[in-house]
Amino acid sequence: MEIPELVIAGPDSIAASIPFIIGFTPHNSLVVMWLRQGCVRLTMRLDLPPAHVSPSEWVDAVMAHRSSSDEVIICVLPSLEAPVRDLADDLHSHEFVSELLARLSMTECRVRDALLVSGDRWWSYLCDEPECCPPAGTPLDLEILESVAARFALAGVGRLPNRETVVAVCAPDPARQAANRLGVRARRRARSARLAQADDHRRAFEAWRDSAISLVGECLCSSAEFSPEIECEVLLALCDVRVRDTVLWELANSSSHDAHRAFERAAALLRGAPTGTIPPIGAVAAILGWLIGDGVRAMAALERVKAADTDYALAELLDRSISAGLPPSSWLEMMRGLSRAACRGSRPDQVPATSS
Repeated sequence: MEIPELVIAGPDSIAASIPFIIGFTPHNSLVVMWLRQGCVRLTMRLDLPPAHVSPSEWVDAVMAHRSSSDEVIICVLPSLEAPVRDLADDLHSHEFVSELLARLSMTECRVRDALLVSGDRWWSYLCDEPECCPPAGTPLDLEILESVAARFALAGVGRLPNRETVVAVCAPDPARQAANRLGVRARRRARSARLAQADDHRRAFEAWRDSAISLVGECLCSSAEFSPEIECEVLLALCDVRVRDTVLWELANSSSHDAHRAFERAAALLRGAPTGTIPPIGAVAAILGWLIGDGVRAMAALERVKAADTDYALAELLDRSISAGLPPSSWLEMMRGLSRAACRGSRPDQVPATSS
């Protein structure tokens, strides 16, 4: 997702954009936008630390994601019932934010803004001049709030009520998992039986791969509902790395599909994925979520993958990329730098004959 310039133009637009960028309206949260050359490269959300946590330990966790960023925007969003100021009249989480600002001052990363947003007002950690930053806070500009919401709506980006609702998009559905476990097993046996009867086993298997690539692509990009039988076939197909990688290559090199719909359909498949099929569809869902700028749901899908297989290589690559603050365009550049044949692998008729 390309974040409109309006989003980072000032405190009002920053506050308005956060629910759309991270997918829900956060509370008791710190949101950090890491920028490079004026573009938001990574947006991260952390729970605000409890009082007994050391500020330096908490700041270490934030700074670990800085990577090559040259600017940062910091936004504290306390819980709705929390007071904006403490007994010493300091802003909420002042001690932690001050430590973070001090650490950033020792780097070449400029702090563009450091805000506290509560209700319909914002305060600055960088300025306490009453003329521009009154002690009672500055009301959010409703016109800017509406403009930002409209920009994201045009991009097809919505928001959900809370993090639990967002994460539930990728949560397992036990009833569907149980049904699909039987369905995937039956289709695997049927495939094995067909291949066993083929005169040329390898050629038959490559033909299955070609049809599987088409099926998965159609399932992710189409608006038509898929049947339980197709769902099982797709989950089985993605377990083949050549099928998975070719589908990802085709998605990266196509501009005709609806990227948001592709993510939603991958997330639906992930919810019904039985044990053994979770890593590939989870990785696909995570990549598609990353590509549309939905980092929260991308990470939710990634957590499903890591819980199922801690050594799944594609998940490790994606986790490192997101943690390093690489933009989604880096994935597209990598995939577009490959040929389809490199992802698909050779077919029997492409293998040179061996001399006797």
